Amino acid sequence: MKSTLLSIFASATLGLSMTASWAAPMTLDTGMVRMGVKDDGSLGADGVGFVGPTGDAITPGCLCEGWGAAANGVGNYTYGATGTSGIMTAALTTLQSSGLGLSAQSIVTLSNGLQVTQTYSAAAGGTLFKVNVELKNSTTGLLTDVRYARTLDWDVTPGFYESNYTTVYGGTPTGPGGKVLHTSTDPFAEPNPMVLRSRDADTNVVNQRGDLGGYFVFGFGDLAAGASANFDTYIGASETSGGLLSALGSVGVEAYSFTTGDSALAGGGFGPAYGYGFVGLGLPPIVEVPEPASLALIGLGLAGLAASRRRKKA
Repeated sequence: MKSTLLSIFASATLGLSMTASWAAPMTLDTGMVRMGVKDDGSLGADGVGFVGPTGDAITPGCLCEGWGAAANGVGNYTYGATGTSGIMTAALTTLQSSGLGLSAQSIVTLSNGLQVTQTYSAAAGGTLFKVNVELKNSTTGLLTDVRYARTLDWDVTPGFYESNYTTVYGGTPTGPGGKVLHTSTDPFAEPNPMVLRSRDADTNVVNQRGDLGGYFVFGFGDLAAGASANFDTYIGASETSGGLLSALGSVGVEAYSFTTGDSALAGGGFGPAYGYGFVGLGLPPIVEVPEPASLALIGLGLAGLAASRRRKKA
């Protein structure tokens, strides 16, 4: 058994320095956000989901989080609430597990013939994790209708569950576009990319209240033997939704979802935001959004300018 595990680990180097240290599932830490990553690239290692400004926003509820990939009509996945399907091998390596020089990599081989490599680093000054995802055809034949799915249930303080507000943006004003095949606010099922969900299906949703999350399915067409497709996932958190959107905008995110806690419970407005977004889907990047406080100052400035103009006309 020990020699088998060593051979699995050895197959996972793929260009990493030979001085890299092998790591069991572990917690990655940018200095601003943390997440516990298992060897298959799912979250929840060592009891850590995703930790931001108000603590862990995954572990208060079910571990309804994971990803999946499909080819030739067959979907394989890992999902914290129920386990895995079709994962043949998985290994996690790390060069550096903390700070802005963060470097870690998960390599998974699926029974459908896809090799999924997820490479982790820090982005946006440590506000975000960047996860480069490579889908590679490891077979000698053609893989058709290659897909990738990501699902995540946020339970953000204060409020949790029914006092959370969720936003999903599929990449265009009307919903999914580009390589985005499907979106939903339902995170409560295994992320089999061949299975779509009915709740808020393929609809942009803004601050919808309830125990919700995000589900995305991407399509990459056919992959010839040895060919690959790539895109980036960014996962992060901020004290405000404006701060998170600003960070996502700074890296060129094209589609995204986030959930806020209801700080109205503590006498405020929308609270801290936890979310994720994607780059490389053939869509326009979102416009960087300023912090709400900045918007308020701009509004006051415009109001003052208008008042000044009225006085001059009088």
